[in-house]
Amino acid sequence: MTRPATNFATVLASRLARLAAERDIALARLIAAACDHGIATLVQVGSLGRGQGDSWSDLDLIAVPIDSYTVDDICAAAFGDQIVATITVPRNAPTGGDYQAVCLKTTDGIVWIDLYIWPRHTACVPEDGKVVFDHIGLASSPQPFADLLTTHTDPTRPKHPDSGATTLLRVCVAAKYLARGDHARARAKLPQAAGLPIRLIPARLHALLGAVTEPDLAPAVMAAGKLVDLAASCGSTPAADARCHA
Repeated sequence: MTRPATNFATVLASRLARLAAERDIALARLIAAACDHGIATLVQVGSLGRGQGDSWSDLDLIAVPIDSYTVDDICAAAFGDQIVATITVPRNAPTGGDYQAVCLKTTDGIVWIDLYIWPRHTACVPEDGKVVFDHIGLASSPQPFADLLTTHTDPTRPKHPDSGATTLLRVCVAAKYLARGDHARARAKLPQAAGLPIRLIPARLHALLGAVTEPDLAPAVMAAGKLVDLAASCGSTPAADARCHA
């Protein structure tokens, strides 16, 4: 009876490694596109920038352009048809810059990229950021990224309205917390999951994905469903749960 559990854990570990590897490939492609599109400095932030990431971590990056470039310019060149959804949130953009959440389809699910185009005159390297490349000697700040962003964004600018794409994002973030065993944050991310036993949350996430009916989001819905299934697998055995936290 031990062999099936061992095989399951091995397959799960392989899928998680592939999820992280495809995210790393996405980062490499983004770096190449940024270099080709006049980006002077690229800084990784978020959990990966802090050196605290895992297989479930998304990509969070600050790009400082020499000239005027948008997220669309860079991501279209880097990923093309791999992009299955985008969310533009002017309120999240640094003043005079741009922001977009970009959803990439991968073998086992989805990788989200939060990309901030930050004007050079206010840009700096946050205390918890990691420089990917820097051609202009960008100054460092003692402030963490979240504080810098709060300082340089305009809260009166519009939020992104609720849509199929925002549902996708919330489902993916909830699945990530579920995989990590952070059940409180998984429930908090989606009010529809409040009060549900943990074992029922994946079915609720699939139901929410099923309610996304925009035809252009069909590939993203399918990819997000794979991510939910992978997250649910992480808690199916103690060994699996340990691997998902590695």
